[in-house]
Amino acid sequence: MGGLKRRILERIEEMGPVDVLVGISTKDVERTIIHVMNVASMGIADYFPGYRAALVVCDGFSHDRTRQLAELFELPSQMVKIVTEEEGEVGKGSSIRTIFEIAVHCGASSVILLDGDLLSVRPEWVEHLGKPPLYGMVDLVVPYYVRHKYDGLITNNLAYPLTRALYGLCVRQPIGGEYGLSIELVKKLLSHPLFPHHFGVDIFVTTVAAAEDLAVQETLLGVKIHESIMRYLDPRKLLFPMFNEVVGTMFDLMVHYEGVWRSKALQTGGQRCMARFHGLRPPPTMVNLDRVRDLFFQVYSEWEHVIESSLQGDLFPELKDAIEGGEVRMGPDLWSRLVYSLAAAYKRAEDKTSVLNALRALWLGRFVAYAQETKGMDVEETERVLEEQAQVFEKNRDYLLSIF
Repeated sequence: MGGLKRRILERIEEMGPVDVLVGISTKDVERTIIHVMNVASMGIADYFPGYRAALVVCDGFSHDRTRQLAELFELPSQMVKIVTEEEGEVGKGSSIRTIFEIAVHCGASSVILLDGDLLSVRPEWVEHLGKPPLYGMVDLVVPYYVRHKYDGLITNNLAYPLTRALYGLCVRQPIGGEYGLSIELVKKLLSHPLFPHHFGVDIFVTTVAAAEDLAVQETLLGVKIHESIMRYLDPRKLLFPMFNEVVGTMFDLMVHYEGVWRSKALQTGGQRCMARFHGLRPPPTMVNLDRVRDLFFQVYSEWEHVIESSLQGDLFPELKDAIEGGEVRMGPDLWSRLVYSLAAAYKRAEDKTSVLNALRALWLGRFVAYAQETKGMDVEETERVLEEQAQVFEKNRDYLLSIF
């Protein structure tokens, strides 16, 4: 484990052991941090009476008043609080790692992770995420949110179907952001050689639990609204870097766990993994499809040479046919083989960033095609499309095995 600052170790010794630790990762969230801390403390008070609980706010060197507000917030007397800055290289993963290390030093039995920019968080989330690992029922609780069909841009067409096809894990939103973890999983993650310092930490948590055959369950948390979603309107500003961090971590873990997923027999059998509940109406996510299509062709032209040199066999001519004449007809079958082919190229590439940039260009094209496929569909209908796509990823798994 990395070293915590002396003042944090002294604070841990002063407050004594805890049972449940709620960790909140923050970066420039002065408008929401008090709300999240208040809801988290309400959840602990309502659903974990009799347990000793700690609230840890780990800040990523905010430029606003996030940390000051967190320090001023007063908890009920039966709870303790630590406000600190993340240790190591700047990024969400470093924040999560710092929270994990504090949890181990505190002797916590379970850890609940919340993002600091949540607007829709409720006290019940703390219960749903925290009780199963605290009671020894599972090692990881992953959220299931009711989301607009254009929200979850990396999840829908990549993180979900690839995680499911590789590890047989039917978790619809493997990078949901909020988690409940057993301390056993926390310790396993801390000792892992690929613990990322950036946005890849969410898929890292889910993948390690799946690959190490730990118990994972989903919990319905309803609608997720977070303030940072407004920054997704310009893909180059936030989504592009996030894509490389998330998918780079997925591919690194794919190489690390190759022996695991090669030998794993899928259990899904082409069936829906669980009944999906959509009783709530998610907030709209506005997307200018013409703008995204233009961006795709622009980015594609920048990385076409890498795409051509990286794809297996006849995939590149097939891709060219699919985007001929300004149309984008990148269906699930072609898309899954493109992902698998570039994953294999990533494994062998010296310049791995270029391969990620190439896939990122194609991911924009897949989103355009997906938006066209789901035009006029509601959430339930769109989920059926994404379920069928996941099954195509499973069907083409033999192709991956033959080229990886």
